[in-house]
Amino acid sequence: MTSGNIQLGPGPDRILEALKGLLRDDPGARQRPAEEVSKELVRGGYLQEDPDPVLVAEMLEGLEAEEQSLQADEVSEEGNPA
Repeated sequence: MTSGNIQLGPGPDRILEALKGLLRDDPGARQRPAEEVSKELVRGGYLQEDPDPVLVAEMLEGLEAEEQSLQADEVSEEGNPA
């Protein structure tokens, strides 16, 4: 009998940190398919084993949404003199 907690590959926190590092070093990675980015994380030494490409895609979308939100906040702050 096996446990339902079996996890293959790196965990979400580790993947997120690796993605941030990759995007810092290679911002163009954001434009590539998630499968390619997953392999790049290993090739570039950010991770030791392949992450789930679906999880990578979700995290890339989340990072992009977060950045757009931060940019929108900056624009609204510029319009409101303190």
